[in-house]
Amino acid sequence: MSWIEQSGRFTWRYVDDTAQLREAAEALRGESVVGLDTETYWDVKVNGMKLALVQVAPPAGDVLVADVLSTGVEPLKPLLESPETRMIAHNARFDEAVLRGAGVRAEGLIDTLRMSRMALTLGSHSLASLSEHLFGLPIDKSLQKSNWRRRPLTRAQIEYAALDARMALLVYGELSRMLAEEGRLELALRASQVAPSEPKEPGAEPKKRRKASVPELVLTPEEKRVVKALKGWRLALANTQRVPAYMICPDRTLEHLARARPETLEALAGIYGLGESKIKKFGEDLLRALRESCG
Repeated sequence: MSWIEQSGRFTWRYVDDTAQLREAAEALRGESVVGLDTETYWDVKVNGMKLALVQVAPPAGDVLVADVLSTGVEPLKPLLESPETRMIAHNARFDEAVLRGAGVRAEGLIDTLRMSRMALTLGSHSLASLSEHLFGLPIDKSLQKSNWRRRPLTRAQIEYAALDARMALLVYGELSRMLAEEGRLELALRASQVAPSEPKEPGAEPKKRRKASVPELVLTPEEKRVVKALKGWRLALANTQRVPAYMICPDRTLEHLARARPETLEALAGIYGLGESKIKKFGEDLLRALRESCG
């Protein structure tokens, strides 16, 4: 099934047929840049996040809303894994993580969250905040935590999902203009690239591997201040639980948090060193500490 809807400022096309999705994705492979977003749900059977939708917004034309819960992600893999298409996502590390969990090695990801932190000084760098700051367009995020597993999806859900992908692309365009005027665009793009990790094969057993070295993050003075505050939170929690601080989370996790600044439990899944058990155990407290540290 497929249909196209008009949504005031843009149009979107919902597809839950495998053959139609393959055709639609192939038509987008010629684009040099697209907006990307995903919608997920928590699967208690695997104790992890699962993909429900993948949204792809070209510079012109319909936003493709792919119901991968119905079609599977395979029809999209040639597009998502193509290094020739730059994919713009807000908090792209989260999207990379959930796509990797679905067996996709996403190439060409650019994180507008990181670009925003380099271009703007704001209290919040969420997509909703950027939309209002840059364009005067508020985004209703109430549907973000709706049931993305239930079918049929409502028209409001699909429109919300499509808007996030479109807005990511618009934000990228405006931030690129601002950074280019300052002569910092190339630097920002390099810093905002999200390198793909090796995807998991669906149903495959996790492989044992030697601990790999993690590249050192270069933090801004503001990010270093946030890390320092988070270390205070970590120490207090460690003392309460009577464990060493490193058992709560390593320094690299705090550095990643200071840079990415996730705002939801789902987004914590894309942070280095935070697995499902830690997110369940102290994810809410961690998000609260991060908000306070950034404030």
